[in-house]
Amino acid sequence: MTKQLMTKEEIAKRVIRKEDFVADKAAFIDAKTPGSDKKENYCIIGPGVSESGTAVINLKEPHGFNVGAAAMPNGCVNSLHLHQTAEVFIVARGTWRFIWGNEGTDGEAVLNAGDVISLPIHIFRGFKNIGSDDGFLFSVLGEDDPQSVTWGPQVLRDAKGHGLVLMEDGRLIDTSKGMEIPEGVDVIKPTPQEELDALRKVSQEEMESRVFWFENRVPDEDAFLDSRSEGGKKLTYGIIGHGIATDVNRPSIVNNEHSFGLELIEAEPGNGLNKFSQPTPQVLIVYKGEWKVTVESADGEEFEVVLTEKDVFSVPKDHMRSIKNVGDDTGFLYIASGGDEWTALDWSEEVIEDAKKHNLELDEEGKLVKK
Repeated sequence: MTKQLMTKEEIAKRVIRKEDFVADKAAFIDAKTPGSDKKENYCIIGPGVSESGTAVINLKEPHGFNVGAAAMPNGCVNSLHLHQTAEVFIVARGTWRFIWGNEGTDGEAVLNAGDVISLPIHIFRGFKNIGSDDGFLFSVLGEDDPQSVTWGPQVLRDAKGHGLVLMEDGRLIDTSKGMEIPEGVDVIKPTPQEELDALRKVSQEEMESRVFWFENRVPDEDAFLDSRSEGGKKLTYGIIGHGIATDVNRPSIVNNEHSFGLELIEAEPGNGLNKFSQPTPQVLIVYKGEWKVTVESADGEEFEVVLTEKDVFSVPKDHMRSIKNVGDDTGFLYIASGGDEWTALDWSEEVIEDAKKHNLELDEEGKLVKK
């Protein structure tokens, strides 16, 4: 079966530089509420859950998950809300306080740069930038359609006082600008108390077990077929699910289904991932350093790009690629991959043969065998 490869031009459109992000300053119902009115939201891959109808999406192609971001100055709050699918935050910059529970009083977790939190579905959560004014978060939402946001009752009441109402069909209406509430569509009402009472509670201990603490990270240096080969030496960290580790026994922080996996790669200059392809969507999010990604193309020559901090790249599935730290310092790269099941990577023959010299092989399912 012949692979359907993209051209270099097509692959280039999947590189999303940080300067390509387009802020949506009226994405949600709390856009006018004091304390929440300085948020900037970004839809990077997929539609996310923006309510404004004017969000610019950098890459609309379905991945099985959505990637977005938020920039908020010190003191700015993202109001209490609830999602129907998984929500994960990667702290790119700053210090952030996350709260949860119907009133936001069931617990709190303070995260710093490099930390990751996976918030359970069907509980209210909010967060606040308690650090520098350049605070920045990446978000990953489960599924192609993460569905609409459920807002806390007080959030809806506060928004109405500033002229904003949310319709059952997801439209955000600003009555202060003369917009009329459309006929035949109901305004979303606050969640009834009996439904609030039925929501489960998440303890402080449970939530903290769903946090990847960057400063306390515990590495695995032997989780990939190329880990002992030149150019493939790295430390890896399973955060959500199996990720793409060749060693299926590499531990992860969170293991319930999200519709995607997430891991962190740490590599010294000249190292990273040697040539492989994977059959599922893969999104690279640069935390630190400069990363050169080389991808095979339909043009008969390879596409190359160097990614820097906050850049995002959706590598097309079933394309051979290599990912290397080409900076001067230790690099850190978050990798999100589609699906909940472990998926075997298709390594190049060169990588497979070199791994054998270092007592690493693949079994019939593509899983790592250490000899």
